[in-house]
Amino acid sequence: MFLIHFLINILIVGCELALAAAAGWLAWQMPLVFAAATALLAVSLGLGLEVRRLAFESPFYFERTGGIGRLLRGVIGTGQALFKGLIAGLVALMTFAGTMPSRLMFVSGLFVIVVLVGSAALRRLTISFGARPANWGFFRMAAPLGLLFSAVMSFFPPPSSADVVRQVLLDLPQRPSIAQAGEALFSLRLWIDDLIVRLIATYTGPEWAKLAGIVVGSNVLVGFVIAIYAVLLSEVVRILEEGHWHMRGNRKVRD
Repeated sequence: MFLIHFLINILIVGCELALAAAAGWLAWQMPLVFAAATALLAVSLGLGLEVRRLAFESPFYFERTGGIGRLLRGVIGTGQALFKGLIAGLVALMTFAGTMPSRLMFVSGLFVIVVLVGSAALRRLTISFGARPANWGFFRMAAPLGLLFSAVMSFFPPPSSADVVRQVLLDLPQRPSIAQAGEALFSLRLWIDDLIVRLIATYTGPEWAKLAGIVVGSNVLVGFVIAIYAVLLSEVVRILEEGHWHMRGNRKVRD
């Protein structure tokens, strides 16, 4: 019995790793498809969650709402879900579209690792505090996961001003492909982030400026994309684990 339980846990972990790797592979090989899938997933998750969140918040602001309040919650919640889906898709496309294979492979691998970290954190919150993975992950995990992603990406050497001018103004064709535009945007983002760090360093010093750059850098936005997949992964693992324990409980009852 112990061996079967151990093997099932190994299979669940393997399934989690396989799903995370599949998401990373899709982002690496087909960024446009990945961006579209991310937008659809964000909207699908957000439609119900945003409306329910507004239902809990409404009594804090309004004593009486009635039918108009429910209608407004539906309209506002749907609008917020669509907006977040659009942002998530654009961020995903800007992050994973490019022409440098080594950079894209690294970013995709980092994405997989941070997704697994987020999924593990959500499972721990669920086990220890009874947290709801979808609710907590969708609204609360984007910032810490984005900071983790941004902290690692801060080690990327920023391009010089001359490199940015050459890549954006001279090398970029009049009608660039998605990959070419994504690579140019990545370089431009790194340059802007580095410029912000250098401006902050004039007041705080390089050490504190580096930390500030991690917080305000553009890569923090990727945390919202990562949170979506961390939520899905943690929910899949939760369903598999609960299914396993349910089957085990039924077997004990029969015995």
